[in-house]
Amino acid sequence: MQSRQSTWVNISRAYWGMALWLTLLLWPGLCPAGVWRDPKIEELVVAGTDRLLNLDYPEAEKVFSRLSDLDSTGLLAQLYGAFVKLARVQDREATPEELDAFLATLTTITAKAEEQLRRTHEDPDLLLFLGMAWGSKAMIDGVRGNYLSTYEGIKRTRRYFEACLQHQPTRYDAYYGLGLYDYTLSRLSWFYRPFVHLLLPPGDRERGLRALALAGERGTATRMLAKFALLQTYTGLEKDYGRALPLAEELLRRFPGNPELYFQAALVYSELGRFTDALEVGRRIRANLEQERHHFKREMLSRYFQLMGKMYMDHGDYLTALSFFRKTIAQPTTRYAWVTAWAWTRTGMIHDLLGERGEATKSYQMALAVKTDGMAKDVARQYLDEPYRKEAARQTAP
Repeated sequence: MQSRQSTWVNISRAYWGMALWLTLLLWPGLCPAGVWRDPKIEELVVAGTDRLLNLDYPEAEKVFSRLSDLDSTGLLAQLYGAFVKLARVQDREATPEELDAFLATLTTITAKAEEQLRRTHEDPDLLLFLGMAWGSKAMIDGVRGNYLSTYEGIKRTRRYFEACLQHQPTRYDAYYGLGLYDYTLSRLSWFYRPFVHLLLPPGDRERGLRALALAGERGTATRMLAKFALLQTYTGLEKDYGRALPLAEELLRRFPGNPELYFQAALVYSELGRFTDALEVGRRIRANLEQERHHFKREMLSRYFQLMGKMYMDHGDYLTALSFFRKTIAQPTTRYAWVTAWAWTRTGMIHDLLGERGEATKSYQMALAVKTDGMAKDVARQYLDEPYRKEAARQTAP
């Protein structure tokens, strides 16, 4: 049985790890209507948010630095500055020193905000602020192995969100955090659930999806963030590509500098059988990679090849798909090792469809040998036991 420590790190990563970078960008846009009332602050926060979600870190830093001239508490500029610094390192693994510095900043900020809360009598803005802060702190504490702090952070996160809605039921931004809580805890494996439910309220999948949808429809600060979370959820665990389609199209239009959205949109089109649309997005990805614009980097080439292989596999052109998967495997990568695992797994799936069980088995074993974690290995194990027979049924757009 795994230790309590490993359980807590998995809980924290599940809770705030639906998209680490997305969670870290959670703060921008918490437009203060109670504690921070200056409309100029709101303008700066919204502008900084768009730049962060578009991965324009230098511009976001410039915008958020102007908050220090308007916010007498000093909390906003300090907080946003810390998040920009941490967001900048998403292209690599953050060092322990960087994570500890972020934790130190959050510890100071949450202490000051809670002191302010005692003086302002349950202000909904501060309750929402603290819910987000404690959630982010819990995630980093889990990564750093501070398990008691992780547990305390998750408890406080849920408590502050619920208190926010109790005092202001129309504060729809709070549903974003509660939706993440409900959905991710509902998806914990059977191994963790008995232990987790002794300490925390259980999650609920349907309630979590409804809460995220409500934040995406009616929230102000977290509207785009909730849509990001829903897009990743629908294309990942839920595989509900019909619901993912309008989200993918809207977000790609709004944030053309974010490479993740191109890959998500192409995947959705491919799964819905819209091969021409998928190829067009693939063409845009390749053009951006060649010119290294819109934050595309050459190291993403393996991810592009794997995406193209997946698209041709969905289309039924297995020979072309295999050629792209071979290119994926030939690309050296550490950051995108999970892409290599998927290329091996899908190569095995194609060999199964072609009746080449021996080659399929070898490919699944190669997928399991890749030094990474994730769903690709789970799928490879599944089809090692039983051959892959047919393509999964596609979900049509509503």
